[in-house]
Amino acid sequence: MAIVRRAVGRATVPVVDPPVAPAVPHQPVAGVAGQESAASVTTPPPMPWAVLAGFGLTALGGFGAWGITMAAQPNPFPASGATSVFGALFVFAAAVERLIEPLTRWMPGRDAQARYERAMADMDNGVPGAISAAAHFKAAADQARSARALIMWGIATALATLLSASAGFYLLHMVSSDPGWDGVSRWVDALITGLVVGSGTKPLHDVITKVQSLNTGVGG
Repeated sequence: MAIVRRAVGRATVPVVDPPVAPAVPHQPVAGVAGQESAASVTTPPPMPWAVLAGFGLTALGGFGAWGITMAAQPNPFPASGATSVFGALFVFAAAVERLIEPLTRWMPGRDAQARYERAMADMDNGVPGAISAAAHFKAAADQARSARALIMWGIATALATLLSASAGFYLLHMVSSDPGWDGVSRWVDALITGLVVGSGTKPLHDVITKVQSLNTGVGG
């Protein structure tokens, strides 16, 4: 604090300069800090129990198909060409998807998604720390979504395998050029069919489109 004397008329009056505030280090805004932590959050891998559940359900489907083929030997489903085979697989996969769709309400991930949506609402309302919380909840929701996908895949594969073994819908036997071909056990063929159907309609649609384009190119 400096004292400066100024002359006012014949008298000298001391004038005190206002104090200078000390320098304060820059503090980041809460939102910026949250954004920095949000950018560093990565989605963890699926929970081990979800992986075990998916493959365990698939194994149960294969075991059930083995039991069905041991008890009965249904004739392979007739097919007339690759396009009809994949078309039938597409219908099969769509039916399986519709059958297991009601089970999604009991799958994991709904609570994590709800927490993420609440954090997003808090972020819009300017709640401190909401950005960082939303990033962590989003990672948890993505992890739960991966677990749900694994479990649903296992259910779809097991169900499709059992239906394939029961109805004689064997993919390898259908695409074989020899009607009497039996190079693969039928329960294994049913499991392979279940794995294809359990992947969903999107990959099958892509395969059908490629097969149709190849047939068109050959015919042209």
